[in-house]
Amino acid sequence: MSGIRKRVRRLACRLGLDANPLRRRTDKIATSLAALLLLVFLVGAPLLAITAYGWAGRVGAAEQRAERSWHTVPATLLKAVPAPNSFASGLFSYTWVPARWAAPNGQARTGKIAIEVGMAVGRKVLIWVDGTGRPTDAPLTDRAVHARATTVALVATLVFVTVLSMLAWAGRKLLDRRRLADWELAWAIVGPRWTKRFRSRG
Repeated sequence: MSGIRKRVRRLACRLGLDANPLRRRTDKIATSLAALLLLVFLVGAPLLAITAYGWAGRVGAAEQRAERSWHTVPATLLKAVPAPNSFASGLFSYTWVPARWAAPNGQARTGKIAIEVGMAVGRKVLIWVDGTGRPTDAPLTDRAVHARATTVALVATLVFVTVLSMLAWAGRKLLDRRRLADWELAWAIVGPRWTKRFRSRG
C-alpha cells in the first residue's frame, strides 16, 4: 500500500499537483494548460471523428442516390488499339479511343473512352454512363463509402491533434519567455546583494 502511495505522490509531483509552495506560478499555469489540452483531446477527438465519419457517410449516401440512374451500356470501338510492343508501353495498359454508344434515351453518342490496349476496331465493351449518357466511373459501393468516411475521420482527428500540438507549443514558448523574464527580474534583485557580500568577504 505504501508503494502505491509513493507512486501516486511521484506522479502528482511530476504533474505539478503536489501543492509545493516553491512551485512557480508559470509551472502551475503550464500544468493547468496541459490538463486542459488533454481533456479537450480526450473529449473532442472522439466527437470530431464521429461527426466527420457521419458527415462523410451522408455525403457518400447522397452520391449513391444520385448515381442510381447510372448503368452500363455497350460501346463500339471506332479505332483499333494495338497491343504494346515493349515492356515500357505495357505499363500503361489503358488508353483513350473514340467509341460509339447509345444514351438512356436511345440517342447515339460518340466520344473517347478509356479501354485496355490490344482491342480491335468494332469491339464492344461495357461502359458506365450517367442519366444523360455521358461516360462516367462506376458508382460508389458501400465499401467505398465506408473507406472514404473512415479516411475523413482519420484526417479530421490528425488535424485536430496537430492544432492542439501547435497550441501546446505556443503556450510553452510563452511560458518559457515568462520564466526567463521572472529569472532576470529575480537576479536583478538578488544579484547586487550577493555581489556586495562577496566583495565584503573579499
